[in-house]
Amino acid sequence: MPPKRLLSHYKLDARRNRLLMVSCNAEDMLLPCKYDSNFKVLGKQEFNIPDHLMIHDWAFTDTHYILFANRIKLDAVGAMTAVCGTSPMITALSVNPSKATSPIYLLPRSPNENGRDWRVPIEASSQLWLLHVANAYENLDENGNMEMEIHASACSYEWFNFQKLFGYDWQSGKLDPSIMNINGSQSKTLPHLIQVSINLDVNGSCQRCDVEPLNQWNKSSDFPVINPAFSGSKNTYIYAAASSGSRSALPHFPFDMVAKLNVSTKSVLTWSVGSRRFIGEPAFIPKGSEEDDGYILVVEYAVSVQRCYLVILDSKRIGGEDALVARLEVPKHLNFPLGFHGFWATAE
Repeated sequence: MPPKRLLSHYKLDARRNRLLMVSCNAEDMLLPCKYDSNFKVLGKQEFNIPDHLMIHDWAFTDTHYILFANRIKLDAVGAMTAVCGTSPMITALSVNPSKATSPIYLLPRSPNENGRDWRVPIEASSQLWLLHVANAYENLDENGNMEMEIHASACSYEWFNFQKLFGYDWQSGKLDPSIMNINGSQSKTLPHLIQVSINLDVNGSCQRCDVEPLNQWNKSSDFPVINPAFSGSKNTYIYAAASSGSRSALPHFPFDMVAKLNVSTKSVLTWSVGSRRFIGEPAFIPKGSEEDDGYILVVEYAVSVQRCYLVILDSKRIGGEDALVARLEVPKHLNFPLGFHGFWATAE
């Protein structure tokens, strides 16, 4: 394993035309890097966070990198079996729900920033395990007070399962998503979309940190994405994989529809797959100048024939009968039901 490992998610700062990536090492050192369009490194920073954390996704604004710290601990039994080679290394870890709050680190993007002490995290009052971030942005008023908004997906520490993540059993090599479904409508336990609002005064002191459901949408949802041209800026639309709840055996996972949320009007439009089919992570492809003018790419998996299809949706038409642009069959040896992380980059 390399000493420095890239986090799974990378970001595009469209206004500055910069690719942003974060790497980490075993000593909780985080190293954000920025690249130009020719992949030339333009800057690096180092931040040491003295805590046992798992950071999978992150966000950025004009002035900060934002890290939601998921707390983990060593699983002694799992570590022993992993060292002996009888289980994967991930079994050496387990979630650590010992604290009722969730730390959020605000790391300055500028090395010359003389603001608040970034080593002191903002503490969200509710305990949550952050899964994926759609976007974050900030507003600075005339008095120097800052308001940050973060749109993301999160679940409870109870739902997140290192040993059988998404229902995959490493011992049998089979996918059984029933383990990820919890009886009852425990919307805060299951993956769901959230809005985090942080207010800082002119000295950087936190005046407010609220977490609430995004658009009051209570369906199980994950993998939120936006038009990448609006990353780090105020956006209107968010697209996510979601569950309709129509399947009695698997009501919450896997996901079977694409949801389009308008954060201004609080409306939600959806496109659903057919029976015994589910989808992975959506990706947005910009087509025009309007925020929702583009296409949604998502992988659809048909359980009955065990085949994947690449589905292309017109993002403006989600919610209507004409949203589907194309459904392309993927060669069987390339099946990848849950898809991959990434975003669309134009040739320019």
